[in-house]
Amino acid sequence: MRRLKTINPLLQRVIVFSVLFVAISGAIGPRIISGGILFSGGFAVYGGAGKTLLFSLISFGLLVRRRRLLVALQPWRPADLGWIVASAAALALAWANIARLLAGQHQVQAIALAHAGLILGIALLAVGCLGAKNLRSLGSIYRREIVASLALGALFYLFLLAVYALWRPLASVVLLCVRGLLALGGLHAVMVPPNSLIFDKFGITVAEYCSGIESIALFTGLYAIVGLLDWARLNRFRYFAIFPFALLALFGLNILRVYGLILAGYYINPELAFSLFHTYAGMVFFMLYSAVFWAVAYKYLITTSAPLDHKHVIAKGNPL
Repeated sequence: MRRLKTINPLLQRVIVFSVLFVAISGAIGPRIISGGILFSGGFAVYGGAGKTLLFSLISFGLLVRRRRLLVALQPWRPADLGWIVASAAALALAWANIARLLAGQHQVQAIALAHAGLILGIALLAVGCLGAKNLRSLGSIYRREIVASLALGALFYLFLLAVYALWRPLASVVLLCVRGLLALGGLHAVMVPPNSLIFDKFGITVAEYCSGIESIALFTGLYAIVGLLDWARLNRFRYFAIFPFALLALFGLNILRVYGLILAGYYINPELAFSLFHTYAGMVFFMLYSAVFWAVAYKYLITTSAPLDHKHVIAKGNPL
């Protein structure tokens, strides 16, 4: 119990950062995409980079949980709020310069300040959420886990680039299924190749970000990490047999997500269909699905009680 209580504060702080990161991405991302500057200003890199960061954070959490390190974190301090305020200022700088770009002012200075504000804002947010002193302690105590999670993140990014090639057929399947569901409800849509649906009020295009390919890549990568970490404790037949059904359920729920967004856009507000399609709402959906899946399936997959690594390290500082 003591180990669990000592680890939990760190994971709680990582979760707080992840939630804020997703919220910030969901606020800024749609402006960039809907404004047509995603590729002209070099902002397209943040899509894969953001998913890679989330993957690395989840990997870090799994590695920490595996080793059961004892860490006493410094409590929240007023200085942490200062880092968060600085983060907000940097993000405000990014927001202002993105507005300049959307207004047609495509100066190099505006692009540079927008990128600097985004990167600096996320970095300062991490310091504010975790604490500067805690980061120094964690850097020495969790050096192995940090290096491993960064390496896994790099491998995931390469894997994500490879599987992006599959997004077009997946998008076509999503469109066909969504069109069929809409027809069952009496809502007519015209399919315009390659990946668009046109309604009497608006039209939508299913791009790679809506095809479900990123969620599939994330789930596959994390499924592989769990398998590697718990290989000695797994029922391997169940592990490999469940995987395709888990992916199929994930893809099916993504179809329902797109279907629900279209209904919300059609019957409530068409802007919903344009904004929510391009936010990190898909990542929130993925995280919820993964949490439910592992809560239900993990005990079913584990059939032995092989011991975990119980090496204990206590960091300096006062526990929360």
